[in-house]
Amino acid sequence: MPQTRRSPITRFALPKFHESFHGLLSVQAFITPFSRLLLETIYERIMWFGRTKHDYHVFEKTARVAYHFLEDGGKADPKAVAKQFYAVINKVIPALNDSCRAQIEVDQIPKDDADGQIEKYLNYYKVMYEGLLPFVCAPIIHAFGIAKNIQDKAFTPSINGKINLNTIITMNERLVYSENRLAIGLNSHVRNAYAHNNYRILDDAKVKIWDRNWGPEIWQLDQLIQLCDQLWVNALGITCALVLYDINNNWTVRARGWLSPTKAPYLRRQELHAAVEAIAGELGFYLEKVKASSNGVSITLSTKPRGIDQEGKLYMGYKSHTELFMIPVWYEEKRVIDQLMMILHQLTPYFEAQNEVSINVLSCEGTSLSSLITDFSTFIDLQLEDTKPETVEAIRQAFKTDTLGDCVTFVEKEGTPRFVGRGPAKPDDS
Repeated sequence: MPQTRRSPITRFALPKFHESFHGLLSVQAFITPFSRLLLETIYERIMWFGRTKHDYHVFEKTARVAYHFLEDGGKADPKAVAKQFYAVINKVIPALNDSCRAQIEVDQIPKDDADGQIEKYLNYYKVMYEGLLPFVCAPIIHAFGIAKNIQDKAFTPSINGKINLNTIITMNERLVYSENRLAIGLNSHVRNAYAHNNYRILDDAKVKIWDRNWGPEIWQLDQLIQLCDQLWVNALGITCALVLYDINNNWTVRARGWLSPTKAPYLRRQELHAAVEAIAGELGFYLEKVKASSNGVSITLSTKPRGIDQEGKLYMGYKSHTELFMIPVWYEEKRVIDQLMMILHQLTPYFEAQNEVSINVLSCEGTSLSSLITDFSTFIDLQLEDTKPETVEAIRQAFKTDTLGDCVTFVEKEGTPRFVGRGPAKPDDS
């Protein structure tokens, strides 16, 4: 689901992704809105202030290794790998969000509260270990099993899409090299100790942990923080490999009909509002109101005025320095009807085909401008191949109501961030 108010770091996602992985992109590579959102989510985390080049190197190396596992399995049985991949990919963003929430809870604990930090870091580790890694590793481990012709059922994910992470140990026996990057940061003893309440927080920022057949061991808070960060960075690399697979294979999978269209999950009011606001915002509108019912959805939008074409500044702060980037910003005039076709396309998976959609458009001054009323089945049947003005103009008679005419809105566009130079690190506010 698209999200609003993203970090400025997301502006670097696509340029940085292309810089790192352009050699792995196929001639049929296509970045869908979903894969773009996932890339922005990943890069927002891996490029966050305070991260090091080493973090990104680990992330990139893991992504490459994990992708090659997927690619090797795809060469042996492309349909089987694709089916397993698309069975789980929609569950990745919720799992990422859960891990991010657990991470935020850690950051909210005062630095002088070692006991509270230990408790939250153990929980954060468990959330990643149980909720995120079994999903993101599942297609990769399954593809590895296919490539190696392994008959062990452990290499087939469960019905809910998760894989048993202990299977990674079995993978090691089949690797021609010693390091299995999927295992970086994984420690089943730490997870089991917390999950089974086999731990005791001690003085001086330490915790005793044990399991049925292991321990006890004394862990310092710093060790626990390092383990959590290792798992998080590696999980982001594995997830990036999944996005790379989607970009390279989405077109082929759809064209060959390997997968039937799946309905997106039901959105609650707040989620629907956030989704429509994000979609509309990128396409030249402000969201005024959205109301969903059992019969469909009613949306009120207002157009955006033309802004000033200019370059904006973006500062990236690191521990040792600050980097300045300039981002070109310009505005393009677009017909409202063409932009609404894009909005309908992105909303279609969330509604039943018979649901009606009513879109009222206001001018940027707030006066009523025009409206469009149709149902999703009509829009689906049109099978629009593009949203060029001439293409859209040819199908407008199919809508129940269309008073949009040739009214326009303005869409803000951003170019690739341009590096200007480095300066001293910003002073610590504390």
